[in-house]
Formats: sequence, C-alpha cells, structure tokens
Amino acid sequence: MPAVIGSALISVALSVFGFGLAVFTLYEVGFNIRVDLVVLKGLRAIFIGIIDIFLVATVFYIVAPGLYELFIARAPLPGWLRICDLDDLKEKLLGLVIIVLAVLFLGDALTWLGTFNILAYGAAIGAVIISLSVYTLARH
Repeated sequence: MPAVIGSALISVALSVFGFGLAVFTLYEVGFNIRVDLVVLKGLRAIFIGIIDIFLVATVFYIVAPGLYELFIARAPLPGWLRICDLDDLKEKLLGLVIIVLAVLFLGDALTWLGTFNILAYGAAIGAVIISLSVYTLARH
C-alpha cells in the first residue's frame, strides 16, 4: 500500500510542478517582448523539459494503479492499462522509459552547445533503447 500511495503522490507532485513551470514560463514569455532565436532556443529546451516532467509523472501514474491491481485488489482501469502480472507492468514501464529517453536526448540535442560529445551520448541512449526494445520483443 505505501508504494501505491507514494507513486500516486509523486505523480501528482510532478504534474503540479510541471504545470506550474509551464504557467510560470508562459507568464515570463508574455512579459519578455524580445523574441529572437536565442530566446526561442531556450524556450524550446524548457518546454521539452516540461514534457519530460509530465512523461515521468505518467510513469508514476501507471505504476500506482498497476501495483494496486497486482497486490491489493482489482481496479476499474481502462483496457490499455490492464495489469495482469508483473510482466505487464514492466512492459508498460519500459515503453515509457524509451519515450522519456528519446525526449531527453531530443532536448539535449536541441540545446547542444558543443561542450560534450553528443554522438557518444546519443549512441549510449540509442544502445539503451535498443536493448530495452529487444528485451520487450523477446518477451512476446
């Protein structure tokens, strides 16, 4: 039960934080009339970061009812969120982790200033995504 409540609270906290950051950013943009490529590049990075926060919140949102359904009782969940065993929950989580990694790389690639080796970074993230995809495919 603590894991279910904790996961749900983390999901809510991240969602509220992401929403607040989005509102604050849009508010700041509204008062910053200067619009140029540097500002837009920074905004793009912030917005991708906000999407990343929402995706991580979604991971915790899926974990909470998944753990509830697995270990406590049946829950009225939509068909796409039905969790019959731990493998179902892992499969849903792995899919979301792949999406989060892709968004993370996209955000870093868009704001890259040449300070680190982006090819090695992208290859490392790609290797993780490939291994998670192969693992998921092997389970079917």
